[in-house]
Amino acid sequence: MGTVPWIVNSEIYPLRFRGICGGIAATANWISNLIVAQSFLSLTEAIGTSWTFLIFGVISVIALFFVVVCVPETKGMPMEEIEKMLEGRSMEFKFWKKKSKLVEKQNQSA
Repeated sequence: MGTVPWIVNSEIYPLRFRGICGGIAATANWISNLIVAQSFLSLTEAIGTSWTFLIFGVISVIALFFVVVCVPETKGMPMEEIEKMLEGRSMEFKFWKKKSKLVEKQNQSA
């Protein structure tokens, strides 16, 4: 994952969730680093150096493709506009919605 979580964290999360989401992304980054560090020597001994680097290279290309396709460009956009754009693309988890929207929906259904 490299530097992507550190760069994207400053912009991609709504202000109200930035702390927890940044922590989750940092944890995921360190776990992926741990997986690479723990598996590298075992893979090198089992399949050789060139195949090990090929596997990690393919994973990196897949990650790059994901970033190019799924991560929107936010250069020069104000934070409010970025938040609105990302809310439209979100997976609509309940904790992601604003509290007022949840209360509004509960009031409408009651």
